Amino acid sequence: MSDTADLSKICLLHPGKTGGTYLKSVIRHNKPRWGRPIKLLSHRETVASTLETFGPGRKLAFSFRNPLERFVSAFHSRLRQGRPTYNRKWSPAEATSFLFFETANDLAEALSSRNERTLSAAYFAFNSILHIKTNYSHHFESLNRLEQEEPNIVACLDLENFETGLTGFLDKIGVTDVSLPDTPRRHANPDDAAPLSDRAVKNLKTYWATEFEFYDAFKKIENSRR
Repeated sequence: MSDTADLSKICLLHPGKTGGTYLKSVIRHNKPRWGRPIKLLSHRETVASTLETFGPGRKLAFSFRNPLERFVSAFHSRLRQGRPTYNRKWSPAEATSFLFFETANDLAEALSSRNERTLSAAYFAFNSILHIKTNYSHHFESLNRLEQEEPNIVACLDLENFETGLTGFLDKIGVTDVSLPDTPRRHANPDDAAPLSDRAVKNLKTYWATEFEFYDAFKKIENSRR
């Protein structure tokens, strides 16, 4: 695309289970107040795909979340097949994964299992369950790529800062005088999941080390945009 509007377009990436459904609901509600074009993307879109579609002049914005919290939320969201907000059936690989693991903690603990069958099932599940397999590495490719794209990132927001940081985030992407919808759309787990065990946390920090490195990098970018 070659016109100026497309080159200045802000692409709102949507890593799963980072508050993106709520964020997009608020942005859509405020569309009359948009000061620049914003593309609200699906889970499928990545840094690479936005570059291909909108060109090197496009800008990026996104929300993010602590990998431990995102892992738990992702597991139990897919366990419910996205309900009650969505209704996306399991893939055959997801169905197989949920035969082995009933909770996020079970899956995380299995990453250090001495039983080869259980360990293999854990690896399979990590590469099969939506939102777990489509992790930060999926969306941002690598830490080097994130560093290269940092000048194009106009705003990012940690889910834990939504209450205090939402207005500032929206202002940075050109949405001003924000009003909140009466019933914003949310895709949150309706029930609290059991906390992760120490073993599960240790396993995730080892197996998913790059996800935690992404999270730390996102936090630095978020702080630099304040």
